[in-house]
Amino acid sequence: MERLVDLHYLTHQLAEADGAADRIDAWPETLWKILADHGAFFWLIPEIYGGEGVDRITLMDRYMAIAQGSLTAAFMLSQHDAALRRIIPLALNDPNGGHGLPAWWLRRIVTEGLGITIGISHLTTSIRRGERAMTAQPLSDGGFRLAGSMPWVTGAERAACFVTGGTLEDGRQILCLVPADRNGLKVEAPEPLAALNASRTSEVRCDDVVIGPNEVLAGPMTNVITSRQAGGTGGLETSALALGQARAAIEALKVEDPARFGLEEPVESLEKECVNIRQMIVDLVSEADSPITPEHVRRRANALVTRATQACLIARRGSGFLLSDPAQRWARQALFFLVWSCPRPVATASLRELAGVADSATCPL
Repeated sequence: MERLVDLHYLTHQLAEADGAADRIDAWPETLWKILADHGAFFWLIPEIYGGEGVDRITLMDRYMAIAQGSLTAAFMLSQHDAALRRIIPLALNDPNGGHGLPAWWLRRIVTEGLGITIGISHLTTSIRRGERAMTAQPLSDGGFRLAGSMPWVTGAERAACFVTGGTLEDGRQILCLVPADRNGLKVEAPEPLAALNASRTSEVRCDDVVIGPNEVLAGPMTNVITSRQAGGTGGLETSALALGQARAAIEALKVEDPARFGLEEPVESLEKECVNIRQMIVDLVSEADSPITPEHVRRRANALVTRATQACLIARRGSGFLLSDPAQRWARQALFFLVWSCPRPVATASLRELAGVADSATCPL
């Protein structure tokens, strides 16, 4: 059963803990506990498996509230939920009546509080290890042997299970579950990032890791991530996080001296854009008749979070450049949206805009 969540209180709690998490190179236990105390890790899981089964629009608003308080916390939750989205459809359509492996993992996540995360950037947008960063060799029993790496995996060191995938020799791909204790799987130490270090994003290696046929979630097929069988891409969730980050900067701008820079008009414009983008997300989730695409929303959200955080840094002047001030942290964290799971058309449009050559055909902002 869905329980009420005080989003203002949740945002406040996370904001109080976010600065400290940003300054330490360790797992952000406080942020994780706040999310757990509000039941965030069960919001997406259907009631039949012990979760709350929260609808997607409600989830979007909760993601925004969490990102407004702490992008690190929102990032960790988004990767947990991205993994769940690949498992839930198979559990709900389980020919074994809910007794198959996907349903078994869902029940364990709820009852034991297990962590789960996802490592599929090598199948989507990452160029770090190339398109064949992880290969999948078919086995005679219907399983596969995985060899290679997942380049970017959030919370890898605390995960009990990974959703990942590999590419076959013929170019087809699979999506699969890999338990963290499987022989041949190794979580590397996280590399320092420009921001969000507390997310503990690492590379995970698979040295001839064997998965069984019941651990295959989708495929083999071409572009497995875009298939309904794989649970979709979840791109709107990233845009929701960008809106939450933008809201934090906009709210901070409101308490600055408006006379110093004439902030009234900029704040009004940023707030209006934030409202417009949220409505676009709602329309897309509701499948309303609209010409807007998820890529268009992502471009708008990326541009907004960049402008809002930079505006906040300008208004804070030298004080905002101190590591103790959230303005510099938000500005660094906004860079995340320019590189993380950013589709090529969105990245191209952003590059053109920054170069002053954007046009309505490539970047309809």
